[in-house]
Amino acid sequence: MKASASLRREVVRVAEEMRAVLSLADLAERLRAYKASLAYSYCFITWASLMVGFPLAFTALMFSPWLPAVSEIWHVLLVATLGTGMALAFALTYYVPARLGVADLLDARWASAAWSLSFALPYTIAYGLLAATGAWSYAPVAWLPAGGVAFLSVGLTVERALVRRRFLPARPFLLAGTSALLASAPVLYLASLPVPCEYRLLPPGALTAWSWEAGPLSAMLLAGALNLIICFTAAIYTLLTAERVVFGHGAR
Repeated sequence: MKASASLRREVVRVAEEMRAVLSLADLAERLRAYKASLAYSYCFITWASLMVGFPLAFTALMFSPWLPAVSEIWHVLLVATLGTGMALAFALTYYVPARLGVADLLDARWASAAWSLSFALPYTIAYGLLAATGAWSYAPVAWLPAGGVAFLSVGLTVERALVRRRFLPARPFLLAGTSALLASAPVLYLASLPVPCEYRLLPPGALTAWSWEAGPLSAMLLAGALNLIICFTAAIYTLLTAERVVFGHGAR
């Protein structure tokens, strides 16, 4: 009887230890999924801040009293500003997951190639087409549909693999990519409207500071606003989904 009771106690002890180990393994998996969600939510904040912040800074310069001082090189400043914003957005959106150790969740070579091509190809094709056709009125907004294709491509490759392996409980890139492509329709239409506009600085009768078309100018501002809303929504969706799925907050 003593041997039987001792055996039962030992079985119970081993079972409790196994349950504790399994519980710790489950917690580690949940924390890893939450960390991945946190990293990718930062990607959307980083992307929107840089892709919108730099063009807004240039737009502020367009309407500032300092414009005459740079009137001869404002085209160069425009290209430099947009190019810098895009380059930093590409680099930091890749750097953030890598810095947080999330990029190692998948095969490094495959994931890195898929991520890089998803962003490089749409922008290269979009602005290559603009250069080939001379449709430069769409240049200030072409980054929005190109970004939508990039996000969609990441959603169908890297994100899909992360979700399949339970490293990511949400589909934010798929959401952001689809939303950006839908939002591109009114933006591109607005950019196509050839309504001339000009900006003059006081005093009255002064020379025109610059002239453009109201369609592309307003489309650029609309694209920035929609991009901020889309990326904010994707970031919040990623975090809230992770909270609910990983920790069960809000579950009934």
